[in-house]
Amino acid sequence: MGTIVDLKSEGLLSQVTLDIGGQYVTSIITRQSSEELRLKKGMQAYALIKATEVMIGTASVKKKS
Repeated sequence: MGTIVDLKSEGLLSQVTLDIGGQYVTSIITRQSSEELRLKKGMQAYALIKATEVMIGTASVKKKS
């Protein structure tokens, strides 16, 4: 469980940022979902992460000598 620390809505989308034990999770959801859940800064919420893979990249790769 975490706390909503930022909530921005524009057009059809809302960006929600949760503080979960000092770690931040940001998600883009529909504005309609945000309104139906009555999300507000300071309220308790949780994130359900539903991904099959996470990719991490860097700007450059060193070649082995």
